[in-house]
Amino acid sequence: MTTATRRAKASKTEESVEPPRRAAAPRQRMQTIGNGHASAKPHAEMPVEGLSAEDDNQFVGSVGRALAILSAFRVGDGPLGNAELEERTKLTKPTISRLTYTLARCGYLSFNPRYRVYELGPSALALGNVAMASMDVRQLARPLMEELARQANFNVGLGIRDRHLMVYTDAFEGEALVGLRLFAGSRIPIMTTAMGRAYLAGLDEATREALMVELEPRYGDEWASLRKAIQDAVRDFERFGFCVSAGDWQKDINGVAAPIRSPSGGRVYAINLGGPAYLLPEARLRGELGAAVAKAAAQVEAAIAPSAAQLPTFTQSGDE
Repeated sequence: MTTATRRAKASKTEESVEPPRRAAAPRQRMQTIGNGHASAKPHAEMPVEGLSAEDDNQFVGSVGRALAILSAFRVGDGPLGNAELEERTKLTKPTISRLTYTLARCGYLSFNPRYRVYELGPSALALGNVAMASMDVRQLARPLMEELARQANFNVGLGIRDRHLMVYTDAFEGEALVGLRLFAGSRIPIMTTAMGRAYLAGLDEATREALMVELEPRYGDEWASLRKAIQDAVRDFERFGFCVSAGDWQKDINGVAAPIRSPSGGRVYAINLGGPAYLLPEARLRGELGAAVAKAAAQVEAAIAPSAAQLPTFTQSGDE
């Protein structure tokens, strides 16, 4: 077989797994309400972008682009076609076609030839299970989160940072008839959410400032007010042990969160509680609910470092 024949055959094989561009409207996140009603809202999170590192000669661009494709899949979305992946990653169509083909061959994507769409494959799921199994923080936090969700009747989540977003690693639903539906795998912004602000507050100052430099170009004219909100959140955490977001992410959603810091200075997590603003007014978040979230975070930190027998104490927000 000649070289030209082999190339033609490879090109034909690749095209056979490349879904055509679909004319469907962009997907929207459905914010489900507990009484059965649902309201469609535009996706609040920023799209996954193609990764680059022009000044880093250690960065392998093709690997970064492949990981950007895997990161484009979100909880509740279902399978995605090449056109949707192109929109979310900002990669070119030929690049998407080659990478999805390669990822499918390696088991990280599964291709549905009938509908010409992809979903995460067994290799990706196995890798995720290994990562989740290694998270001691998640295992320690689960009973405390479940109890907090039961007592408060609202969504309680645990999250970590994934580049420029926070991603839920676990979540528990309360029994309220109306609630915020976020699950493991859900992604939310850093700067405007209680979880994101708690994460930033839990970082050391140098690391926090470095991340803020990365985040600034993504917010444009909003940056000055958001930076002040983060400064206020850091002060709140230092005094009260928690951070609040009152309508800053979505105008009808309020939340409170606290960071969980590793004693070795490693990964920072955040535990949050959130729900509809009319059921969770800011005064309540800064009162008993904020104290409960801060206590849960402190208990997980103490469990990570058993030698720290004394739990930290914070000023009660309502005592001022």
